Amino acid sequence: MLCFASKRTKAYFVMSKINWNYIAGFIDGEGSIVKNGEKDYRIAIPQTHEGVLKEIKSFTGVGNICKVKKRKDHWKESWIYYVAKQEDVFTVLKQIHPYSIVKKDIVLSTIPKVAKIIYFSRRKKLNLEKKIKACKNLRKNGLSYRKIGAKLNIDHGYVRKLVLYK
Repeated sequence: MLCFASKRTKAYFVMSKINWNYIAGFIDGEGSIVKNGEKDYRIAIPQTHEGVLKEIKSFTGVGNICKVKKRKDHWKESWIYYVAKQEDVFTVLKQIHPYSIVKKDIVLSTIPKVAKIIYFSRRKKLNLEKKIKACKNLRKNGLSYRKIGAKLNIDHGYVRKLVLYK
């Protein structure tokens, strides 16, 4: 059982366990699911109790927590838990969608978009790995960067980068 003490009231907030329903409630109430840049998505939950966010991070096994800079001296300290890696965003959205109420439409419309981003990202990574392998093999066979570039229809400078890629 976890206890979080409030600095002002010394009252205790007792939480028996965190589950996906609890996290869905946090996202519905205080969190956000937004487009991050041109194509990625991010989940964020701001909170003045860092301990709650640590427990959420521990339960989900993904995301980060960072301290928010106070813009006014009289404001409480606050933190934000965020998930930005697309595979992790997808996992969290899939887990909370049965329990989400307020942001259910946003969750359901974002899941296929994030799945598409993950698919194309994996495809791009696989294609890069194939290019690297092909370039390294051709280089081992004694071809110059220019000949490899001509054969694979890519720039010879890029071929050099791929061959030297670790």
